[in-house]
Amino acid sequence: MRLRGIFELIEKTEVFADIGCDHGQLCKMVLDAGKADRVLATDISKACIEKAKALLGDRAEYFVGDGLEPLGDIVPNTTVISGMGGNTILHILEGRLLPNLIISPQNDAHKVRATLVKNGYRIVEDKVVEERNKYYDILRLVPGTQTLTELQIVFGVYFDRNEEAFVRRLKRDKSKLTTYKQTPENIKKLQLITEVERWLR
Repeated sequence: MRLRGIFELIEKTEVFADIGCDHGQLCKMVLDAGKADRVLATDISKACIEKAKALLGDRAEYFVGDGLEPLGDIVPNTTVISGMGGNTILHILEGRLLPNLIISPQNDAHKVRATLVKNGYRIVEDKVVEERNKYYDILRLVPGTQTLTELQIVFGVYFDRNEEAFVRRLKRDKSKLTTYKQTPENIKKLQLITEVERWLR
């Protein structure tokens, strides 16, 4: 479901790159759908690249290395970075403004939103998908300017769409927080959830 959610945000493009491609499943989906003329698969793990090669053969180009570094001067039209922590994604993107970026941070999505918008990106899509009882944020960004409210930073730019996966995660988070120690931080989180719930009525 997570890969499908990412795939749905990929539009027809000339050069597509999957940073941290793992076994190449997303690259295969892109190739099979004819969404890219050129597909670049990168991963820090040589073993993963070998598995991607076994899956994709000569349909893609392969790079072993950290983040965007192995691409050198190549600037993909569309870049996906997923399956990594938010801080790792921010490290990869430090000083980089890519034309069309799709990311799915494993954690710290709020920090990723705030930092990338501050660094010259605009979030044009922001959704939640559920897979095996886990929830994932998926964002698409382009260069631009944007001002986010606190609720948008914490819950996503389009939290008020009232989408099913988002609502389920919100209810789960609220249920968990009510069992936690009532620290100032947890009280603040509950207050924000209550404010979102008012928006969704």
